[in-house]
Amino acid sequence: MLETFLLEILVCPEDKGPLWYLADEDLLYNPRLRRRYPIRDGIPTLLIDEAEPADEAEHERLSARAASGAGVIVTGGGPAAEPAPGG
Repeated sequence: MLETFLLEILVCPEDKGPLWYLADEDLLYNPRLRRRYPIRDGIPTLLIDEAEPADEAEHERLSARAASGAGVIVTGGGPAAEPAPGG
């Protein structure tokens, strides 16, 4: 689990927008650019060149999860980062 202070400030390195944090998948996801940023050994890998593209099926899966509020937290929202919409 990433520290709360990190969740408050983490944003996408490319578009500077919020990310979806999925702790159980060790993943940060940018739904706007459809890019996955892995978390390795508790450290977010926020390098544009190491981002992994999400195909349509993966994007739909992550979007459905965010809409249901199933363990998705939106980062970059300042103090007390909020759950994703729908949760």
